[in-house]
Amino acid sequence: MSGSSKNLKYSGFTLIELMVTIAVLAILVTVAVPSFRNIIISNSVSFDRDEFFSLVAFARSDAIKRGTAVTICKSSDGSTCDDSLAWSDGWLAFHDADGDGVKETGDDPVRSRGALDAQVAVSHGGAADRITYGSRGLILRGQGLVTFSHSAGSQFDRTVDIGVTGRASKG
Repeated sequence: MSGSSKNLKYSGFTLIELMVTIAVLAILVTVAVPSFRNIIISNSVSFDRDEFFSLVAFARSDAIKRGTAVTICKSSDGSTCDDSLAWSDGWLAFHDADGDGVKETGDDPVRSRGALDAQVAVSHGGAADRITYGSRGLILRGQGLVTFSHSAGSQFDRTVDIGVTGRASKG
C-alpha cells in the first residue's frame, strides 16, 4: 500500500488560484455594472419616448379616421386635463369635438398614461400644454420638440419632433 500512496493526486484549487479568480471577477464586475446601468437608463428613457411618439402618431391617425380633432393634454388621473402639471406627470388623449383643446362633457378619452419614473423629465420646446390634431391630421396646436431627459445626464436625452404639418419624428 505504501507504493500506491505515492501516486495519490489531489484535485481542487489552491488558495492563490482562488484569490486570482476572485480578483479577476471583481475587476469584471467593476467594469460591467456601470455599463449595464447606462443601458437600463437609456432603454427606460427610450421606452417612455416611444410610448409618447406612438400616442402622437395614433392621435393624428385617429383624427383623420374619425374626422374630428384629437387633443393630447397633461393629466395625472387619465380623465381630466391639468395645465399646472408637467408632461412627466402623465397625459391623456381625447376626441375633441370642437377642436378647442379643452376636454368637455362628451369628449371621449382615447388613451392615457400615468406618471413616468421620477428621474425622467419631459419638456415641450414650444411650451405647449396641449397638442391638438385637426380632422385632416394637421397640427392645430403643440408643434415643437418634446424632450425626454434623465437626471443621470444629457447623454440619455431622447426627443419627439412634432412638425408644422403634424408629422412626428423621433430623435
